[in-house]
Amino acid sequence: MDADVSVTLLTHNAGPLLDRVLTAVRGQSTARSVEIVAVDSGSTDGTRAVLAQHEARVVAIPSREFDFGLTRDRVFEESRGRVVVCISQDAVPAHERWLENLVAPLDGPKFAASCGRSIPDSDRGFDQFPWERNGLFYFTREMRAFAAKHGRGLSNANSAIRRDVWEQLRFGAQPIGEDFKFQIALQAAGHTVAFPDGAEVLHHHTYSMRALFKRCRNEGLGLRTLGCPYRAIDLVRDLANVAVWRAWARELARGGLRTPAALAFPLARPCAVYAGSRFAGRFLP
Repeated sequence: MDADVSVTLLTHNAGPLLDRVLTAVRGQSTARSVEIVAVDSGSTDGTRAVLAQHEARVVAIPSREFDFGLTRDRVFEESRGRVVVCISQDAVPAHERWLENLVAPLDGPKFAASCGRSIPDSDRGFDQFPWERNGLFYFTREMRAFAAKHGRGLSNANSAIRRDVWEQLRFGAQPIGEDFKFQIALQAAGHTVAFPDGAEVLHHHTYSMRALFKRCRNEGLGLRTLGCPYRAIDLVRDLANVAVWRAWARELARGGLRTPAALAFPLARPCAVYAGSRFAGRFLP
């Protein structure tokens, strides 16, 4: 039987937070019929058992086959809802009206997709990365170039997409940034994305130096493949961004730069993005 809404996840060793995510999904206040569907890529930590406890339908693939775009297409293929919701395995719906508020804009023909915000999670057990908290994580120019061309970014950490629109466009192969690629396709097809209030998830990160470099390098490569390369002149200008260094000084003074990654961020992000955009030939796993 078809569902009104399919809540979909791409999982891999999701850890103990997954139970909290799925409990919040099952606890939504909505009259719509809801199914949960996951594609799991080689979890070894009991992730599939947690999904089963919450009556999710699970498709397993080897980790070597994971590709954000193709795996996202796979979970859409396995789902049956008129609207397909994408949520990260560590993004907890903030309240019981999250789903209804996220999906409601898609009840009519005006919007093809909907995207909710991510807000800090007080129960996460670690502080939010300060450059995520202050809104400067994506200060580099390849991101500004993308926004100038395509508008506010669609994030599959917390999104909803009409099935009929996905059937026309699909994600296609994309190792990282499949949501940005899909946003480009939406724009080219004349579709509009809604950004409703009241559709928040609890979702924040922290980073080691290694994790920060990998993410920013992969993002540089990903944005290059989507037509937003990061040039040497962009690197120089971003390294000299006075506003970012002023924010660095404020964070330092208030004691917010407590890790090497946080302290080095104004240097680390531009350099890692440039390495990915200029030199990388493949994505780091």
